[in-house]
Amino acid sequence: MTHAMAPAIYITTSLGSSLIIILIFFNYIGKFNADSFQRKLLLLLLGAAFVAIVADFIKNFLEGNSGRVINNLLYIGNSLYLIAQSGTFYLSALFIDYFTHRNTQRSKKYIAVIAVFLAIYAVSVIASLPYGYYFSISVDNKFEQGKWYPISLALSYGSVLLILINMLFSIKYFKHTQFYSIMLFVTITVIGSLLDIMFKSGSLVWSCFAATVLYMYLFIIQSDLKIDGLTRIGNRASFSEFIDKLSRQNSRMEYTIVMIDLDRFKEINDTLGHLEGDNALRDIAMILKSCIRNSDFAARYGGDEFILAIEAEYDIQRVMNRIQDTINQQNESRSRPYQLYISYGYDVYATKSGEPISEFLARIDTKMYQQKDERKKRGIPSTITSKLSGKKGGAPVV
Repeated sequence: MTHAMAPAIYITTSLGSSLIIILIFFNYIGKFNADSFQRKLLLLLLGAAFVAIVADFIKNFLEGNSGRVINNLLYIGNSLYLIAQSGTFYLSALFIDYFTHRNTQRSKKYIAVIAVFLAIYAVSVIASLPYGYYFSISVDNKFEQGKWYPISLALSYGSVLLILINMLFSIKYFKHTQFYSIMLFVTITVIGSLLDIMFKSGSLVWSCFAATVLYMYLFIIQSDLKIDGLTRIGNRASFSEFIDKLSRQNSRMEYTIVMIDLDRFKEINDTLGHLEGDNALRDIAMILKSCIRNSDFAARYGGDEFILAIEAEYDIQRVMNRIQDTINQQNESRSRPYQLYISYGYDVYATKSGEPISEFLARIDTKMYQQKDERKKRGIPSTITSKLSGKKGGAPVV
């Protein structure tokens, strides 16, 4: 590649990558219904990537031009690039870890480790400038690798290895769509990185990175459309998609589907207000999610109704007892100004059975209301904690 051709290539790759990053940034920054921690993490990642792309453009575009100012800008550009590149890749590893586990506390610990690492790395890059350990700029303003330069590459691209190791140990937490999306992200980024290292041409890593970030962003937006904004579990649309996929299976499959309803939920809203009502819905969603496997399905069906889908080979009554025990523990702790009581109905849905899903759902809905009527006859305690007697106790298991 001639030096005359290089600026055009760098402008094309940098401008295209930057525009994608900027558009995603400003589109996502206003999506307040999204997972707030995930949004902050992705915006931080995009910011680091933008700085790296701009620094990469500066160092490649100015290289070979004469002048003292150019020399200083090349030192700044290359230093900033090394730091921002490492920050981008390690934030990518962190984002993928959170995307997989959805564990804020886990991710915050990793953020602290990454921040310390990047601070030490940044100091080492700046401190080594007079000695050219990472790189130096020749008298004709050409980039020259230092003896520590391979270390900087290993530190930057080592995050990709961390992603692969994390995926290996977290395979049970992945859904198929997540796994394929992350593999595509890693594969394309690795290909771009290898091409850049081998041929030193065109900063292909950022074009590949921008493409994969765009794909991940579209995947996130599509996933958010299937997530209930209040409880952060699936919504009715996601359940419809789940059933549609299930009905198109060629082989016979059986799932136990459970319809769950909060008893006396109106009392919480009327007495404590809708904010506490929202908390009650979040609590029951969290309890349901904690009591089932990652491969099982949970969604808010509408209002105060929830739905579960679990492979029929598993003992559904054990699952429901586990859910009820967890609810009882929360009620007994009196940690909330309300008590949670549920009624439910379930049956086994089989693919290729010929039964319309609408009829099946109507049947388990009827079973749920039958249980609710039986509970009402026995007398459901008040949902307001302060109205209960001094003795602690949750709802009876039914």
